[in-house]
Amino acid sequence: MSTGIHRSLGEAATAVKTGLHNVSVSALAAAARTDVQAAFGYPWPIEHDDTIAVTAVRAAPQDGTVSSTRQRQQDIYVDVEIDSYRQTASDREVHDIAYGVLDIFDRAVRADPTLGGAALWCFSDDLVSDGATEDEETGEGRICAIRATYKARVMVRS
Repeated sequence: MSTGIHRSLGEAATAVKTGLHNVSVSALAAAARTDVQAAFGYPWPIEHDDTIAVTAVRAAPQDGTVSSTRQRQQDIYVDVEIDSYRQTASDREVHDIAYGVLDIFDRAVRADPTLGGAALWCFSDDLVSDGATEDEETGEGRICAIRATYKARVMVRS
């Protein structure tokens, strides 16, 4: 496989998702963060209070015509979910932990935006977080949940 060039959309999508998962595992290892569970999909059982999960995948073709060689650029969008939970009354505490994990991950993606050859490039695209634990969900602690979407550009050709 040449960098970011795939024979099918399915091959491209799984390569990008796997590449992002591999980044999460290696970035956490490099940062000596053995207290964060990295998962391909949602983790079960949950082993740590902090998780990073590579989850949903979506794809969209780039505008333009398909060339005579039947190749087309596609954008692959992958959600990366980061959760941090602590038995605390401080939303700030879990916020800082979760965004610290996101920082480790995002810096690692930026260090190799091809995801080891899976993509032409890949960067963060979107981020959503509620920012605080809902009162009815606090129980004995607080949680910060972040969903960051990463956009990767690939080429699909026969």
